[in-house]
Amino acid sequence: MAAAVRLRQRNLMDRLLNWYIDTVRSHFALHGLPAIKNPNVPGILSDLISVGNGLKRVLATLCDAWHHYMFPISFIYADNSNKDDMLARIRFRHSLNAMIDIALSDHEFQLMAHMLVENHLAACGKHEENQMVDDRDEAQRLAFLAEIRQQIDVLQVQDRMERIVAEVYHKFMPRYISRQYARIWEQEHCAEPLMVELKNLIYGPISRCISVLIRRDELLESRLYELATECLVKLGIEEMFDIVIYFPDSILALGYLKMCLKTQEHRAQLVTEFQNACHARLLHCGANTSDIISFYMSTIRAFKLLEPRGVLLDKVSRSIRRYLRDREDTVKCIVNGMLEVEDANTGDLSELGKEFASSSGTQSADAVDNNGYSDMNWVPDPVDAAPDFRNKRSSDFIGSLLSLYDNKEVFVKEIVVVLANRLLDLKNYEIDREMMHLELLKLLFGESDLHNCDVMVKDILESKRVDSNIHDPTTVAPGTYPVAGIVHASMLSKLFWPAFRDEDLALPPVIEEQLNRYSAKFSILKSARKLTWLKRLGSADVTLELEDRTLDFTVSPDRASMIYLFQERSTYTLTELTARLNLDETTTRRALGFWIKNDVLKEDESCNDKYVLLERAEESKKKVLLDDAAESSVQTTEEKATEEMRIYWSYVNGMLTNIPALPIDRIQSFLKMLIPKEVGYSRNVDELRDFLTVMVAEEKLEYVSGSYRLKK
Repeated sequence: MAAAVRLRQRNLMDRLLNWYIDTVRSHFALHGLPAIKNPNVPGILSDLISVGNGLKRVLATLCDAWHHYMFPISFIYADNSNKDDMLARIRFRHSLNAMIDIALSDHEFQLMAHMLVENHLAACGKHEENQMVDDRDEAQRLAFLAEIRQQIDVLQVQDRMERIVAEVYHKFMPRYISRQYARIWEQEHCAEPLMVELKNLIYGPISRCISVLIRRDELLESRLYELATECLVKLGIEEMFDIVIYFPDSILALGYLKMCLKTQEHRAQLVTEFQNACHARLLHCGANTSDIISFYMSTIRAFKLLEPRGVLLDKVSRSIRRYLRDREDTVKCIVNGMLEVEDANTGDLSELGKEFASSSGTQSADAVDNNGYSDMNWVPDPVDAAPDFRNKRSSDFIGSLLSLYDNKEVFVKEIVVVLANRLLDLKNYEIDREMMHLELLKLLFGESDLHNCDVMVKDILESKRVDSNIHDPTTVAPGTYPVAGIVHASMLSKLFWPAFRDEDLALPPVIEEQLNRYSAKFSILKSARKLTWLKRLGSADVTLELEDRTLDFTVSPDRASMIYLFQERSTYTLTELTARLNLDETTTRRALGFWIKNDVLKEDESCNDKYVLLERAEESKKKVLLDDAAESSVQTTEEKATEEMRIYWSYVNGMLTNIPALPIDRIQSFLKMLIPKEVGYSRNVDELRDFLTVMVAEEKLEYVSGSYRLKK
């Protein structure tokens, strides 16, 4: 009987609890939700104090509702020892929490809560001048947040506030890091103090602010600092391309990036982002080869500082090295940079020249990376190192650039050409600089490979002695005339110098006479030896005395011979100049462009290809878009290879006569089969392609649909 009574009572209590829950829901919907709505939300959001007060009012209203709704339950189900009462209280509390949670999910409340947390975080650190920040001191702000926390504890919605704080912090910290640390190398700071400043900010004001709002644990500060360093690493990875460009001014950014770059994921992301930036901003046809080489040198410096083992450098530099190998003028740029040759076409690589001069050839081009058997300080390679990783390969700039190619002959050939041009451009036979460079080159490439360069230098030294004897008035033989002091020559050993362009320039008669006297005097000093003049080589000092001005120039012989012709008459056509100077039309136009640019000649507007001497200076009306740089008379390595390939033209011509059109692979195969062994054919496909391209330019061949055929 007693059990039945208790069962009926429990059923009545359950029905009563269900009725009360439904009543509370209806009452909260009719009176509670409208009470927390604020029609003036836009006005509140414009003032931080109003935002805090508005949020506090909402929470206070919900707290009043909580106490109001919980009072009957705490009175009816007051027995803590009764299991049914405890379950009833828990059930009602869950229902009430659900209603409050729905109320707090309102957009206006979320907006106010996010804004309050974000601006309290901003007030902890530095902020932009136009950003709204609570200007109260920290104690007042923390006291205000503590009141908010008490209301949150009453409502038991700590989880929702933790989500809001986490969302705000994950948005705030990247913006803060970007604002405070982006392009930080432009400021005069050090990496370590900046990291200490960031850590003090996280462990200090920000940690105190967040710990007031949410439940604090032992790992809170470390988690906050970990997220901040994560944002710092992402910023450094995004800026890495610019950091390399501005190195060494950007060394500060490398400092804090090195301190934060710890995980393999960060290293992999750095490699990927840097390579993508290189392909998008550097490794394309619009970039100069000299700029790419300079960037590669800065990459070596920056990544060696970032990670001394060189694993990251090895990974990021592979695409740069691969692209440089495919560039046609890479070898020329490297050699010009090492030998400090000023060339408008290859750009400025003076830094490479300084590095070459200071390296003293410490690393030979023949040096081969060993396996570290003799290194007592050897340690294993990092786990993310590539299988073919070799740290010593990138130990210095010169060694890294020379290792772009497996065969050092490509550099030796270019060095011979560059050194020949340098020696031919000398005045007064001063070769101290060239001799210093040659000694350094010998340490890199070996003396045997640079034997021709040794002979070239000795030729210039011997030329100085011979030229002095030729101009010595005491050595004039009977029946000969003295040589004028305006003519000085360099005697070159033909077999050891690179090939020269075979063009017989027509010099002025007065110069021809002096050259003949020079040759006669040389034959007397050097019996059984004869001079053959290379008239396109060298330079001439020219003084032009015009009606209203006097101009001084140092020009090539073809330009000097051209302007000399205008002493006879003031007007010439292009055809007349080409015939008188015995030059091709392209070279003649280049020489004309130089004198037009310097306002010495002008093109006759009434007649094309007719040029007039400007005795009186006038405003230039027409610009000639020609390169005014003097053309080198020494054949480049590409031109020499093309000339050597011309001996195979008869075979190619006969081949395409019998078979109208052939792709380059078939032509290469036929040449290997048909050319006799005594002639020999050892060219690769790339050399053959360059030769066929020249034949197409000379209109002997045409390239159609991937095949070559004779020009009709």
